Amino acid sequence: MKNLKKVLALVLAFACAFTMFAGAAFTDSADVSQTEAVDMLTALGVIDGYEDGTFRPEATITRAEAAKMIFTIWNGGNDNASAFVGKSVFTDVYSGHWAEGYINFCYANGIVAGKSTTKFAPDD
Repeated sequence: MKNLKKVLALVLAFACAFTMFAGAAFTDSADVSQTEAVDMLTALGVIDGYEDGTFRPEATITRAEAAKMIFTIWNGGNDNASAFVGKSVFTDVYSGHWAEGYINFCYANGIVAGKSTTKFAPDD
C-alpha cells in the first residue's frame, strides 16, 4: 500500500505538470515552453496528445486520461490495456470507450474509485 501511494503521488505530479507543457511533435507546440519534458513523456508512451495532433497545454486532464497515464507508468511504458477490456462496474464506461481497459485496471487495483458506485465520469 505504501508503494501504491508513492506511485499515485508520482503520477499525479506528472499529471499536474502535463497541463503546463507540450512537445515539439504537437501542432500547438508554439503554445508551450517546456518541450523536453513532454518529448520524454511522449517517448515513454505516457502521453500521446489528441487525435487532431494537439497537446492542449491549457486543458485539464480528464479522469479517463489520468487512468491511461497511471496504467502506462504502472506497466513500465506499456499502454496496451486490452486484457482489462470487458464488463465495467461503471455504467458510463461502456464497451468500446477508449479508456475502458485503463479505468478497469485502475479500479481493480484500488487506484481509482467512481464518483458513485455506478458512475466513473470518465470525461470529468
